[in-house]
Amino acid sequence: MNVIVESTQDCVSRNRARYNPESGLWRRETIHSMLRRCRNWNYRGTGCYMITLVLNDRSKPVLGRLAVDRPEIELSELGRRIEAHFRRITEFAPQIEVLDVQMMPEHLHGILRVKAALPKPLGECLCGFKIGATKIARELGCPGIDAGTRGRGLFADGFTDTILFDEIALARALAYLRDNPRRLWIKHAHPELFTRSTDFSWKSPRGEELHFMAVGNRALVNAPVLLQVQCSRRDFAYARDAEGKIDHEQPPRIASAVFAGKCEDLLSAAAHGAVLVSPCISEGEREIVRLALRRGVRVVALKNKGFSPLFKPTGELFDCCAQGRLLLLAPARWPYLPGKKPMTRIDACTLNRIAQLLSGSGAAEIAYKGVCINGIEELVREATAGNTVYGSR
Repeated sequence: MNVIVESTQDCVSRNRARYNPESGLWRRETIHSMLRRCRNWNYRGTGCYMITLVLNDRSKPVLGRLAVDRPEIELSELGRRIEAHFRRITEFAPQIEVLDVQMMPEHLHGILRVKAALPKPLGECLCGFKIGATKIARELGCPGIDAGTRGRGLFADGFTDTILFDEIALARALAYLRDNPRRLWIKHAHPELFTRSTDFSWKSPRGEELHFMAVGNRALVNAPVLLQVQCSRRDFAYARDAEGKIDHEQPPRIASAVFAGKCEDLLSAAAHGAVLVSPCISEGEREIVRLALRRGVRVVALKNKGFSPLFKPTGELFDCCAQGRLLLLAPARWPYLPGKKPMTRIDACTLNRIAQLLSGSGAAEIAYKGVCINGIEELVREATAGNTVYGSR
């Protein structure tokens, strides 16, 4: 761990931390506590980032509040001064350009472009911003910001960053920032559709009780008709670019007649009221979900890991959730893991069987090659057992 470097006249060492008498803070940072996307990324080099900083005490939204009659954040005096302070980052680090900032009641998002090599990592530049933000909060008498040597800063240690590798990613990030107040407005209007449940239970007609982590419209699992989405990898595959990323702008690499028939049948049934249940294992299963949501029908989508405490759907999924057309389920015993989790054979068998149980008479026929049905039932019982403790498996 790299500690903030300050002059020996201004700092004293204590348990590998350093104290800055000007700010009144002990600092032990810069490999930050919030997870990054790229462990080996050079945070001194050029690049573009979406940054998220959260308050130390998120229960006190001192930066502002959501307006009563419109999807807009009304900033407090502290919020206005913090926003202005963030936009002045370039005065202290001329290599950094602030492209945009969106203040929220208890956190902020900013988009930064590093135009030239930094003399110190980006995290240390953000630490400088946070020290200044704490000074502003103290000047305004913000509660919880103690002026003593043990006082907490306004913002929590660390930051979350998303590296924006191209102009498309940058445009999406800018749109996300500007849409954040509307998303908060919708969440406040429909809290039941966005509250993360850590123990949502469902009982099958045969009496099995399955427990899930859930976000979205939980009533969808009780619809009269549920149809399982099942598609072999041989029947559909996305086009990919030179780096192996999915390219939705190009025609699929594989799209068989079998896939086209299944897709048409499922979407037609969904248009007449059925709810589609997808384990989201193969690319074909994910594509049918994508098309279904774009056509305005209802979907239950299974995930192979749990949801973080602050999870919320993004992009089109957010609006589908707000409209009550989407339910995301993850087996209760499968914890949240940062980053992308590979889909294992055990995951696939378990999710397929869960989708069958949820779908009832609308379940697909699946040949679990090399695995007996009793073994799969045991996997499902283990994954969906109740009385789960968040984060354990």
